Amino acid sequence: MKTGRPRLLTSSRVVAEARRIGAEEGIEALTMRRLADALGVLPNALYTYFADKASILDAVLDDLIGDVERPDPNASPRRGLVFLMASYRSLLLTQPGLIALTVSRPQVGPKAIRLREDGLTLLKRGGLSDGDAVRAYLALFAYTAGFVAFEAGRPGGERDAEQRADTRKVHESLPADEFPTTRALARRLAKRPGDAEFTYGLERLLDGFAVTRPPAAPSGRAAPRRPWPASG
Repeated sequence: MKTGRPRLLTSSRVVAEARRIGAEEGIEALTMRRLADALGVLPNALYTYFADKASILDAVLDDLIGDVERPDPNASPRRGLVFLMASYRSLLLTQPGLIALTVSRPQVGPKAIRLREDGLTLLKRGGLSDGDAVRAYLALFAYTAGFVAFEAGRPGGERDAEQRADTRKVHESLPADEFPTTRALARRLAKRPGDAEFTYGLERLLDGFAVTRPPAAPSGRAAPRRPWPASG
């Protein structure tokens, strides 16, 4: 039996608990009753701080976006964009239950607007026109969210390793005269995608957008250390 005074309910507590439930159980599990039970209050207590469930979801989304690391303001546009997207991916991988939230609701909270400002500014600094900067921004986030959904939808582990091994056997057993390329690439196709694959695709997107590359290091000097997870 619980004793003592209950913890004071605040909007921050509501958001934190809602985010925990969504991250662990999926956003579809987040109901007003489920949230109230987790907080030890009656559902109507939540309406003191939030008008409805939608406003709670908006607050959770902005709270999540606020944990994306901001790039070094002195970084080149290309390095800053790769760092920003890598940070976004890393965050979503730790809380896969919230991935659907990031693509199902408008990101208009103060933290989301700050993130958008950072991204658009980097794209403009990279030489893109106004229209291309917006299109590139949307494409970068769609690519990142899609890549994370692909990764999180099939968690790593023993079962995944077994499935990949079985897939490799299927590819290697294909008739060489009909599927020579797939058969030849069977080992590579079986590899679980990770940092290297994500960064490669991101770099190719930036190539397509013609975001300027940082200058090559002078002969005899090492290239500057990249402020994002190393490939491989």
